[in-house]
Amino acid sequence: MSIQDYEDHLAALKQPFLNSSGIKTYKMDDATQKYIESLISDIIANNEIFFKKLKKGKITIIDTEAPVHFSLPKGIIFISRGLITKYLKTESMLACVLSYELVRSEKLLYPRQTMVPIGYVTMEKMLHLGRLSLDEKMEVHKWAHHLTVRSGFDGEYYLSWLQAQNRNTADFIYQVGDANQIAREESLFKAFLIKSNDEEQVNPKKKSSKDFYTFINRVRDVL
Repeated sequence: MSIQDYEDHLAALKQPFLNSSGIKTYKMDDATQKYIESLISDIIANNEIFFKKLKKGKITIIDTEAPVHFSLPKGIIFISRGLITKYLKTESMLACVLSYELVRSEKLLYPRQTMVPIGYVTMEKMLHLGRLSLDEKMEVHKWAHHLTVRSGFDGEYYLSWLQAQNRNTADFIYQVGDANQIAREESLFKAFLIKSNDEEQVNPKKKSSKDFYTFINRVRDVL
């Protein structure tokens, strides 16, 4: 299977996943969808040197309390309502999560495996597709942090995002699969920040936008 064939194969898993039993999605109104997809577009536009293939992204909000996020090739990103409402406290943290998945989608960073089409894909299987080795994840974190900063967001929140996962291991074990790896990611990322002395000087957005809080409230208030 060629790289392009594999990319197409993985991207095609979106619909079987959404068709699977127990998977519900939050239907975004036009304003909500425009906000989140414009945020993705801003990240891509501010990092054109990095993004050779992706020009836009498509996000789906999964209606589950479990804090999860994962992606597929071609800019297909999934984020749960539980993650949005419980843990994404600032717009910069949201940008960190999106940047992480955009890096993986652009570079096709998924374990190499072929799935026989059977009409559905479980949440566990989708999360398994996103589990990388510690070394691989650290490289993604470094790139995602760089893209977040280059997009004008506060890079300090990337560490805050990893710390939130480490403090709430019971919630994020479903996402990560290994409690020890969560702690190692935070420790190694701290070391990366300390050693990094070539950060580009970009004035970060210190405050989240009004659109961000509107987005959070709309997702939170859905029955």
